[in-house]
Amino acid sequence: MSLFQIGGFAFLGALCFWVGRGIRVGRIPRYAAAVWLLLCVIAAVLIADPRLTVLAARALGIGRGADLVFYSAILGSLFGSFLFYVRIRRIENKLTGIVRELAIREALPPSREQQ
Repeated sequence: MSLFQIGGFAFLGALCFWVGRGIRVGRIPRYAAAVWLLLCVIAAVLIADPRLTVLAARALGIGRGADLVFYSAILGSLFGSFLFYVRIRRIENKLTGIVRELAIREALPPSREQQ
């Protein structure tokens, strides 16, 4: 076992620990934890046997396993960036609605019931 494999397994073990802790304290939803744990398992399998990336790459018509990992990382990063963008836009729209509502409430004269 190489030094990289030992370090990779240690990193993945720590990540799985933090995901499990996040589930217990309610900071990570179960579906997100399931995705993270699935990614950890896939990474662990590929770290344990790097030849699997070569086989998968050739099956997909890509020359090298390293290229498959690189392309997958790019696509995953783009997908993650898109999800973050959508979430941030949703939060901004909600915040804009709240600020508008507060501005209208403060601009209107108080009704007789509030006096």
